[in-house]
Amino acid sequence: MLFNSKVKLMNLHKIKNKKIIGLIYWFLTTIMGLGGILILLSVFLFIQSIYKPELEPFFPVIDVSVNIYENALLELKSGEQYEILIDDAFLSFNINSKYGFTGVLNYIFFVITLLIAYYVIYLLWKIFKSIRSGLKSENIFHSKNTWRIRKIAFAILFSAFLEIIYPLILKYFWFDKIILFEKSFDLKLNFDAGIDLFWALIVLVIAEIYRIGLEVKKEQELTI
Repeated sequence: MLFNSKVKLMNLHKIKNKKIIGLIYWFLTTIMGLGGILILLSVFLFIQSIYKPELEPFFPVIDVSVNIYENALLELKSGEQYEILIDDAFLSFNINSKYGFTGVLNYIFFVITLLIAYYVIYLLWKIFKSIRSGLKSENIFHSKNTWRIRKIAFAILFSAFLEIIYPLILKYFWFDKIILFEKSFDLKLNFDAGIDLFWALIVLVIAEIYRIGLEVKKEQELTI
């Protein structure tokens, strides 16, 4: 009786795991489809902004930090006002003939960012696809997944590098200053990419844990 109860419990856990993995797999499949549509739409809008300048320009939202420290007032719904400091702002600029190569560069950076995100989602999709198929044979460890996880870490590292280098390119090759409220502001270097570096290290650790788990499983199979 006790043995049968344990078997039933294990089967219930397997069914639950299959459902969770299946849901994640289909969620990633949906995100991949939407991501592909977004990339194609951005290409269409970019081409449209070049050949039809009379239309409202398409501009991708790129976070380029502005070095700003300005006093301002925050007004509550009750009418009370408080002095605040604005120390964080971002800029984006349209893609049209006025900006020339800078506008094109802004778009290229935007598309590269989208492609990196799409590539990471694709790798996750491949990982969960292999796990989903592996649940049927009760073998969720696949050697290819180790490199897929590592590739995710490398993609995050590359994205962090772009976040650091892109404002530098704008700052030292094109932009001089930003004029706002009759004051001029400079670009601020973006060090938020340090968070991405941290996540990349975590992903690399996960890849190493997965690799060790795969080796342990192989040793157990040889022992048996």
